[in-house]
Amino acid sequence: MRILLVTGRLAERSVKEIADRFGLDVYTVDVDVAAFITPSHLRDVNLSGYDLVIVPGQAKGDWKRLEEEKGVKIRLGPVHVSDLPLILKNLEKIELSHEIPACRLLKDLKREETLRLVDSLDDFKFEIGDITVGGRAKIVAEIVDATELSNDDLIERIEYYLESGADIVDLGIPLEFDLAEVRRVVRVARDRCGALSIDTFDPKAIEVGVEMGVDMVMSVSYDNLECGDLIGKDVAVVVVDRDVERLRKLVERMRRRTEKVIADPIMDPAPKVLESLVRYRRYRELDPDTPMLMGVGNVTELIDADSIGVNALMACMAEEIGVELLFTTEASAKTKGSVRELKVASYMAKASKIKNSPPKDLGVDLLVVKDKVRSEGEPPRGNVIEAEENRRFVRDPKGDFRIRVWKDRIVCEHDRAVVVGRRAKEIIDTVLKLNLVSRLDHAGYLGRELMKAEIALMLGKNYVQDDELDFGIYTKR
Repeated sequence: MRILLVTGRLAERSVKEIADRFGLDVYTVDVDVAAFITPSHLRDVNLSGYDLVIVPGQAKGDWKRLEEEKGVKIRLGPVHVSDLPLILKNLEKIELSHEIPACRLLKDLKREETLRLVDSLDDFKFEIGDITVGGRAKIVAEIVDATELSNDDLIERIEYYLESGADIVDLGIPLEFDLAEVRRVVRVARDRCGALSIDTFDPKAIEVGVEMGVDMVMSVSYDNLECGDLIGKDVAVVVVDRDVERLRKLVERMRRRTEKVIADPIMDPAPKVLESLVRYRRYRELDPDTPMLMGVGNVTELIDADSIGVNALMACMAEEIGVELLFTTEASAKTKGSVRELKVASYMAKASKIKNSPPKDLGVDLLVVKDKVRSEGEPPRGNVIEAEENRRFVRDPKGDFRIRVWKDRIVCEHDRAVVVGRRAKEIIDTVLKLNLVSRLDHAGYLGRELMKAEIALMLGKNYVQDDELDFGIYTKR
């Protein structure tokens, strides 16, 4: 297949290096930035003899019409030159588009392949509600102190967990509770969850939960052994103990009541993570068949580090050991998003195990702050001027703005209007439409602050107007 790569002057060198490796031709359009290339730049170019013309991924225009005019397939390549080799190696797997950059198409394809590969597994042990235990590790999401929530707040939390990918919703019951409140929260949750769990050591709370139809009970130990007598054969039970021999005996004892027994050797936070993992490994060697549950939330909640990487690594280690359920909560701001993170990580970990390869290039990932491939771009050319901050302040006669974040919205307050939205652009567009700004420097300031608020909202960080976003070790002090 004869392929022509189209680029601009700034990226020409990088594209030609790649073209030489693959034995392809390059046509350089007389523009600096490749994204500014349009169909008009190729209308008078002889493209005959080529089977495929690949234009930059961000190039705008009616490429389908030009393709029809030229009689040659003209499609979008990747956004970044650094992704071009990967696209060229996978041309047989994807049908390039006139509108969607090739890098996005390839990621979507890999994602579909990964989901299909993992979801096709059928090595199931038993069912908890409408969830099958086996295959990908299932995510158990705990609602802490559920009886202290109103019905509306409980429903909101359940819906959030389910939308985030929770397989099983767990109702955490506090040490002091009212049985009537236990009945209430189980009743509310039962109507909304395909798989419902209750987490308490108290026999009375467990009895109420079982009577009202919970699908799983956490946590039975030697300290509340009488709770095992309350559990029917259709209810799953999680038994816990740090001593693997005692845990194995407890598993056998509970199996007289129900076949749906899950072992939890207990995951302790740092500095005992490795010790806990060894315990899990020992239990799996002792009992290769009983499903295990790992309390990943014990680690994420008690470490001052972003939960994303912690959840990814814990899921991979759990998969390597042979853990079937991952238990977490989102009890603090720093662990918000852990349910979704663990769900994605469960697919990554299982696909990695199936393929016997590292969990990368799967189409699903947990990269948020960093990109997998860094595109350095081209050095500045022409009349280069070093930027200099103007510290002189002149107040806009049309008034000032107060910007803050409220729940999942950015609030931009002015004397004449309060504009609310999720994205900086929609807010600044509305501000300009309402003619609330008269100075260019004020408009620039407003755009900068709104973008900071949007980033803070996306990352779950606090936003303070006029302060720099704090990215920890990445923030220049």
